[in-house]
Amino acid sequence: MRSSVIFVYLLLSILCVYCSQPKRIVDQMYISFDHARYCVRRLNGTHEIGCQSSASGNSGRMYMIDNDEEFNSYLMNTKLIDSSGSFIIVLNVNLFNTYYVDKLITSLSSKLNGLLLYLKSTSSRPEYFSHDDQCPNHRYSYYLNQTEIINWNSKGTGLFFRSFPFPIMLIDEEDDYKQLIKFYRQFNYSQSSSPTCGLELKSFQNAAHSSKTCIRRNDISHSLIDLEETFCDPVGGLNIYSKLPQSFIIIPKKRQPKSVILILTTTDSFQMFLKIKGTTGGAQQPATSLITFLALAHLIGQEQNEFKQQDKEIIFVTLDGDALDYSASFKFMFDMINGSFPIGNQNEEPIKVEHIHSIIEFQSLSLTDKLSLYTYPSSLINQTFIDTLVHNNPMIIPMAVDSSLPPASSQIFLRQTSSLSFPAYILTSTNQNQLSNHYYHSFFDDPSTLSINISSLEYNSTTEFSQWIKNIVEPFGQTLIESFVGIKKNITIKQEIINNLVYCILKNINCPLIHNVTNQSTGNSFDSSNETSLPFSINTYPVAATPTFPFVQNILSYFLRDRIYDTYNLNETTCKQYSNNDSFCSYIYVGGYAPSIMSEQSFDGYCVRSYIRSVSSMSPAFTIDNYDLSQTTYPAWTESRWTTISLRLFVIPTRKHEIITLVIGILLLSVSFIVCFILRYYTNISLLQPSSS
Repeated sequence: MRSSVIFVYLLLSILCVYCSQPKRIVDQMYISFDHARYCVRRLNGTHEIGCQSSASGNSGRMYMIDNDEEFNSYLMNTKLIDSSGSFIIVLNVNLFNTYYVDKLITSLSSKLNGLLLYLKSTSSRPEYFSHDDQCPNHRYSYYLNQTEIINWNSKGTGLFFRSFPFPIMLIDEEDDYKQLIKFYRQFNYSQSSSPTCGLELKSFQNAAHSSKTCIRRNDISHSLIDLEETFCDPVGGLNIYSKLPQSFIIIPKKRQPKSVILILTTTDSFQMFLKIKGTTGGAQQPATSLITFLALAHLIGQEQNEFKQQDKEIIFVTLDGDALDYSASFKFMFDMINGSFPIGNQNEEPIKVEHIHSIIEFQSLSLTDKLSLYTYPSSLINQTFIDTLVHNNPMIIPMAVDSSLPPASSQIFLRQTSSLSFPAYILTSTNQNQLSNHYYHSFFDDPSTLSINISSLEYNSTTEFSQWIKNIVEPFGQTLIESFVGIKKNITIKQEIINNLVYCILKNINCPLIHNVTNQSTGNSFDSSNETSLPFSINTYPVAATPTFPFVQNILSYFLRDRIYDTYNLNETTCKQYSNNDSFCSYIYVGGYAPSIMSEQSFDGYCVRSYIRSVSSMSPAFTIDNYDLSQTTYPAWTESRWTTISLRLFVIPTRKHEIITLVIGILLLSVSFIVCFILRYYTNISLLQPSSS
């Protein structure tokens, strides 16, 4: 009898150990999609936009819709819709627009528990996919009070700026799509009495309502709770600016009115669907403009002897945050108006509005045969500059005088100065008041839209795109010399330099170029980003750990360096000693980028003297004391924080299966009670019997 008791005890122990491994069972219950893109919550001063799930995730019966016919068939099938309490609609990405989304929301109401979009293959992408507004950044444009609005992005759905009470995700990898369709066909195509597929989408967001509410919650959490919790972060990265360094001086000469030329571009973009370690898009906007901008900076640095002969400063500026209501431009102008531009040295005279001669901006460039040049206002533009530029580059087409300006940072520079102080010249790709980019602010805006096969792109590959950049930059640099220096000179940039920029920015920022222009410790920081393109996304303050800013800072400062130091054979120690006596410039010892060095001698290393500054691009709404974030004077965008993003597929059993499972569970519970009773009974008997010894 005692042996029987021991056997039963061991059997129950084994069952308990086996049943105490829930992770194994969960792994068998769910199939996870770890590469899905997801929509998150963002907020401005008065509203919230984006998507979110409940804290435990949203789940529902999966129903797949591939085309318009299937869409209409589903909405007409009231029996099917009534058969389930909630649905996760799996929608072909080609159907993701306001028409289909609104119809689903209206027809399903609370039954719609989430959306999952799918892309069958890279060859099946939509012709247009932009969820920005039709008139981007219209809330803070120069034409704020005008009734006539040009829809520069006419195919834009505006879905990015809507608030959805359910999660929306997207799978864009072919293997994920194949796995999804495999299980859907296996279960959902069978009889109605069979199990069906379900989906769970989890993307709970910590922030809600508005930036004003969220920042107030942040402040309360930080002041009252020991364990600080942050619910959202202000949008903003770094505004970076650089120029040709002046000769070694203690106090710079006084700036004259109309003596500063600003050359602008942006470094941020947004997309509705984010992805962990995934591409962020932005190949056309802002990458193409940034490559053009950096190549022009190299050309100016290359010809610095000529440019130093004239009395104007050319300052290259990158703005981060303008994708959302020009936040970075507002901050730049706020700093300028309040005497905080540039920062870094109290002896340097601030640049004010009266010092600005003109603005030149590269914005939304695409691989097109023609480029559009917009200018404003007509009373201040330099027609000679325009004529020279068009003569040097026939692919540039001047737009009619005082034409409406496309979405560009220059609008804020003009708006904050009442457009009476300086002219703006904006080079962009438009066709009949339409942006040429079909994927404006979308992850589909990838190198393939620039006729680049990214898989075969090499570090020094000469592509149609890199040649196109060269054909823009050289005439532009030549025009700047003719217009502001007063000499005619044929200037060229090595094709290799542009090839390297294209490779580094569009394919792999951990490239030889960045290691050549940085010291070892800075260069090593890019190792973690190997085989990753330069990310163009919404950044938050404090500045997220993005490689975008150190990449731009180091490339820009190197291209605009004081080239006389290329001829000095200095060691690292001597290079650092120079910085002790020069408070205006930075000094760094690097290996050197050979295509950029024009000196006949080559050394083991080079001392780089450059002028580089950076400042937070966070909107003034977050820096002005006691500013009411519900006001609309300045944009007040924040991004919610989140903890878990997941997409899982599971099988929903039939009613019959659930009843059988319940009955079996009750039977097992009853048997366990009986076994326990018997075990206890015989254990008591065994303990009461005297020992045989």
